[in-house]
Amino acid sequence: MEDHIEVIVANPYFIKNIPGRKTDIADAQWIAQLALNDLIKPSRIFPKEQREVRNLTRSRKHLVNNRTMLKNRVHRILESASIKLSSVIADIFGKSGMHIVQGLLSGTDLDTIIATIPHEKVRAKELELRNAIQHTLELSQILIIDQCLSLIEQINLQIDQLDHEIAAHMSDRQKDLKIAMSIPGIGKISAMTILAEIGNYEDFIAPEKLAAWSGLTPSISQ
Repeated sequence: MEDHIEVIVANPYFIKNIPGRKTDIADAQWIAQLALNDLIKPSRIFPKEQREVRNLTRSRKHLVNNRTMLKNRVHRILESASIKLSSVIADIFGKSGMHIVQGLLSGTDLDTIIATIPHEKVRAKELELRNAIQHTLELSQILIIDQCLSLIEQINLQIDQLDHEIAAHMSDRQKDLKIAMSIPGIGKISAMTILAEIGNYEDFIAPEKLAAWSGLTPSISQ
């Protein structure tokens, strides 16, 4: 309805009617009376464009959580099979880690797996890898891990699509992104998520102060 009528979102605590007999009709009449007399302090409503980018960043967070859950499941299955790759490789979902896992899933012998590891530093940890991989995976474990990896790959593609769309929505907020990324530990994705949740920071500035500070806005954004 926002394209046709003014929408007001109010805190129900501040527009409660006088205690008594409560009905939907009475509540509607009371709210209408307050609105007609400008007695409702409207809550902040994100514009459509800002709601869209916020929906995208929240959807991305949901996908990342799902991916983490799947990765943790793979870790647990490997651990249950007494394959302790994580004790040797920091990230088993990196290039070398995936090479080893895929080799184990396909039944490749350990000598061949280690000899063909793409990263030289990981390949140099041959003794540690042999100690960490002293058992084989059961057929059920192979199937479950393979399904998890397939789902992770699909999620990665979906995250890439969202990243592209979020970046397009943020194309006009490059100065704000630069400010957010100047905070130690805040990368581009985190910065875009923060800006999506905040929306237009000028909403938090009183109109009279915003008018007084308008001359300072360019220097703030740099």
